[in-house]
Amino acid sequence: MARLSEVQYAVVSVTATATVVAALTAGKIRVVSLFVANTTAQTITFKSGAAGTAVTGAMAIGTLSQITLPYNSQGWFETAAATLLELFTSGSTLVAGVIGYVQVDN
Repeated sequence: MARLSEVQYAVVSVTATATVVAALTAGKIRVVSLFVANTTAQTITFKSGAAGTAVTGAMAIGTLSQITLPYNSQGWFETAAATLLELFTSGSTLVAGVIGYVQVDN
């Protein structure tokens, strides 16, 4: 059975593709909640690793819109072990919010 850490939070405030949670020394980053909003229509994709493997599809987010994933104890998506979580943006306008995540040790 996988061991989970307590929920931790990371602030999202990017205007271009960027790391939103740094790589853990061991284990995976499992996102258990998410809230992001933006100023101009674009798509966002979460990736495991810098320019890595997509762990979500491209999510369209409209002008002055938001995406909310409520708390899910099983998680919405996760990275590979010891890999950062990247937010890829199709535009260059502000995407801001917060991510709740746990470290999963297998």
